[in-house]
Amino acid sequence: MSTLSEGISVGAKNLASLIAAAVLYLLTIWIPYLNVGTTIAMCSIPGRIARGEIISPLFIFDSEYRKDFASFFLLVMFVAIAMYFGLIFLFVPGIVVAISTSLSVYILIDNDTNPIDAIKQSVKATYGNKLAIFCINILYAVAVFVVGIIIFLIGYNISETLLSILMVALIVSVAPFSYGIDSVIYKKLVLDRANEEVISEVEEIISETEKIQ
Repeated sequence: MSTLSEGISVGAKNLASLIAAAVLYLLTIWIPYLNVGTTIAMCSIPGRIARGEIISPLFIFDSEYRKDFASFFLLVMFVAIAMYFGLIFLFVPGIVVAISTSLSVYILIDNDTNPIDAIKQSVKATYGNKLAIFCINILYAVAVFVVGIIIFLIGYNISETLLSILMVALIVSVAPFSYGIDSVIYKKLVLDRANEEVISEVEEIISETEKIQ
């Protein structure tokens, strides 16, 4: 619940920028090659938020996201194949694969690593946390559904115009809040752990140095 509430809070803080980025993405998705870079840029949003960066809607057009799109496509292909075979085995393994590899895209873009290593790091980061991640996503889906029902009941009893406005507002808000939740999960399981490992290594070096002295 704390991760969910924190993620929604983060999404709310970046709501305007994320909606603007999404609008720009949808307006330019028909442009060949450019749409590859903008797609990768949109996938990088949780990682950027997790590092505390300020999101500018125009960042999706940065050329850096078009430099190594082959790795992105390979990663998506590997994950899709693994999920396909997981779904064949009575669906549940496919869900496990999806959760295990859910951070791989952010790791790939963040660390400029190769697809296999990104998947391995994602599997390692989500180990022991898959049920929590699953529950967070289910709770968020239920929350969106409940809010949708409430909006429908309010709008239906007042006016169709109000109903339309509220439903559009809900739809455009779903992705930004989802990005916020993913950014919190990524920060806790990848960035914070990486910092802890670095601190631990530094402490070990200092300890060994003191022993030698």
